[in-house]
Parts: sequence; structure tokens; C-alpha cells
Amino acid sequence: MGKKYNTVLGMVNEISEDKDFNKSLEKEIKGRQISKTLFSMRCKRGLTQSQLAEKAHFSQGKISKIEKSFDTDLTMKDLAAYCSALNMRVEIGFSDMRITLADRVKYHYFMLKTLLDEMRGLAKGDKTMEAGVEKFTREAFVNITFGLLACLQKAKPEEEKGETIHVSNPINLEDFAEDIKNENEELVS
Repeated sequence: MGKKYNTVLGMVNEISEDKDFNKSLEKEIKGRQISKTLFSMRCKRGLTQSQLAEKAHFSQGKISKIEKSFDTDLTMKDLAAYCSALNMRVEIGFSDMRITLADRVKYHYFMLKTLLDEMRGLAKGDKTMEAGVEKFTREAFVNITFGLLACLQKAKPEEEKGETIHVSNPINLEDFAEDIKNENEELVS
């Protein structure tokens, strides 16, 4: 059985001694990340280029061109129409390149909190929706907590990996429901 590679670039870099070719290929691959993603999204939807073209009010050739374009050659208009035809929207973010990874994690925490607050606001007054949002928030809490614990495990320095970690009894969210409700009411006020 032959060797397996995670990426085409990894394979080429290992088997090719032509450094100029390797750099050129890397530039080619990295320069088409958006178009590659668009192609993947279309395929996951099970659509042909012609079917997507009809939905986007483009020609099939235009879809082909978009999917082969360098990212810098794509227009916002084309991206918006392509994504809209897939029932998706384009989201753009701007980030100061001096921001640290730790600050980005904090930013995403606050964005998550904002989205959960927005969800709670939309449900306000509808008991069924409020119950659904509460259930979702509890599920998110558990999933995020376990995800962060897994990250914490991986973040331990090498010398500590042999040590055991203390695992407490499961937390009963009902014990904290009143505190969470009071905190949420304070935030909304």
C-alpha cells in the first residue's frame, strides 16, 4: 500500500524537487480557496453547473468561470448571486492583523453570547419558543463546556500529560436555572 497524503500540496512537496514548481502550485492552490469552496458547496447540494446557473440567472459558462477563478478575480456581485442560488449568504469580516488568537477567541465568545441573546429576544413572549431557546442554550452550554474541556486537555504542557485530571460530578443545570434567569434579566434590562 502506498503512502497517504493529507493534501495535494503535501504530496507534491515531498515528491517534487522542483522548488519553483512547488511554489507556483502552492500559490495556485492558495489563490483559489473561495472558488474551491463554492464548487464544494454546489456539489454538496447535488446541483450541476447548469442547474445552479438557472437559479443564479447566470450561464453555465459563468458558473464554470467562477469556480475556476482566482479569489482576487471574484466580484461581490457574483459571490452574492452564487450563494443566494444555494440559499446561502455571504458574510464578510474585518480583523486587525495585530489581534492575538486569544483576543479572537474572546471575540467569538462575545459574538456567541450576542447571538444567544438575540435568539432569546426573538422568542420573548412565546412560551413554546422560549422553552426551545432554553433547551438549545442548555445543549449549547454542555457542548461548549465539553469542547473547552477537550481543548484544555490538549493545552496541557508535555510534562503534565501523565497527571490525572479531576472530574467532578455532573452539574445539574436545574440548580443554576434561577441564577441564569436572573443574570439574563439583568442583561436585558
